[in-house]
This record gives sequence, C-alpha cells and structure tokens, in this order.
Amino acid sequence: MQAEAFTALPEVVDALCYVGRGKHPVAPDFYGHDAETLLEEMAQKGIAEAVVHHNLGRLSHPIDGNAATMRLLEGQPRLHACWALLSRASREYPLFEEYIETAVRQGVRCFSAFPRFGSLPAGYDTSLREMTRAGTFGPLAERRLPLFVDFGANPAAGVDDTDWEALRFLLAAHPSLPVILCEFRLRAGCRVFPGLMDDFPNLHLETSGMWNYRSLEFVAQHWGAERLIYGSRTPWRSVGLALGMVTMADLTTRERALVLAGNLRRLMEGAQ
Repeated sequence: MQAEAFTALPEVVDALCYVGRGKHPVAPDFYGHDAETLLEEMAQKGIAEAVVHHNLGRLSHPIDGNAATMRLLEGQPRLHACWALLSRASREYPLFEEYIETAVRQGVRCFSAFPRFGSLPAGYDTSLREMTRAGTFGPLAERRLPLFVDFGANPAAGVDDTDWEALRFLLAAHPSLPVILCEFRLRAGCRVFPGLMDDFPNLHLETSGMWNYRSLEFVAQHWGAERLIYGSRTPWRSVGLALGMVTMADLTTRERALVLAGNLRRLMEGAQ
C-alpha cells in the first residue's frame, strides 16, 4: 500500500448515481434517492459532482425517465443528467436526431443504454445489436457523446450480465464513440474484457463492479488508468465502498485523480 494513498482525496465525480423510485427498496424504508438525499450522500463522502441516471428510464421508459430527470435536477449544478435511449427503430421518437439535439441544448453530455432483450418483466426489451444496427448511436458518435452501457436487469442481483459479443458489435461499428461499460459484478467477464480492451481504445470500464483482487491495477498496468471511470451505483452500492476500491488500490496520485474525476471530465468536455 502506497503512503500517498492516505493523502487527501482529489476531486471526485461519481459517474453512476441513480435517482427515482426503484422496483425494490434498497432498505425497508428507502426506495431510492431524490436530488436532496443524493446531495446529502455526496456531502458525507466528499463527492464534488455526479452523473445522474433515473430509475424510470432504466426500468420502464427512457423518454419519460429523461423528462423526470430534468425536472428532478433543475437548479442543481452539481448533478448532471444522463439520458437513456431506446432503439431509433422502435418508432417511439418522432424525430430521433432532434431528440438528441434537444438533450444537448439542455446541457446533457452523456447517454445510457440498458439492453436487456427477453428480460421482461424486469425491464423493457431492447437489444444492443439492434440498437446499433438501427443507427441509434450514430448521432452520439458524431458528437463524441459518452455512452454508458449497462446490461443489468436487476442492479442488486450480483451477477455478470454483459453480452460481450453485442458490445463488440457496438464498439466495432462506432470506434470514435466513448463507451463506458457498467456491470454490477465484473467477475466472469475478467477473461473476456481484456480482448475488447486490446481491440477498442474507446472502451472504458466503470469501477464499482470491479471486485476482483487488484483488478483496477490490472487495467491501469495494461491499458492505462485513462480507461477507468469511477462510479458507485448508489443507492444499491455503498459510495464509501466504491471510493475505497479506488483510494486503496495501488495507483499513483495521478492515476487516482484520473479515475476519480479526470477521465470522465475529459470525455464529457470532449463532447460537441
């Protein structure tokens, strides 16, 4: 353990925070964050800013969830909205490109996809391959707008859900699109993701699901700490635990600063 790991934390931006009521309570009296409780959690843990994903967009319908996100975050400059997407081929967007433009005009600088084909009633059916084939992510790639991809139907299930071949299809189709893979537990995929990391420099890994021993150090050594994005998956995961995974890892001060905020800021500020 490096002594410098005990120094004051650099700036922290949490890339994976959820708001809105979930299907199941996190605790008997707590279904999920609103803006106020999320900001309280951030204050307790020293989190400067957060990217916010809405449960309505994850569980039911992205368009309604995105509108709810903007209402919930109004007047909260430390909270940044992430809009969820369906396939443009689903016919639920009258003008898909205009929908993306509207988001950008409202300050949205990242998007998310929750592909869980065949998983009803856990969520809405959508296929990542179909979303890619339909050109859903083309407008994002043109603007270099980061895309979060999370296959988890149940964010607290504790199982590996990523469809690696579908992810490879997306990455090959859009090599300029910054993709951030989120996984509740990236364990079974530990022998799979290295090949994708080798082949696609636009792939980044969100840290909260990287539970394996020295997994962060492994990524930093082979591909650089620039490929890691700090996230907590609050309220289903502990913000303190997620922070500890990064602060206690054998990373340099520079690497830790990149993971905790620098990499996400670079991706979002690079969007057009």
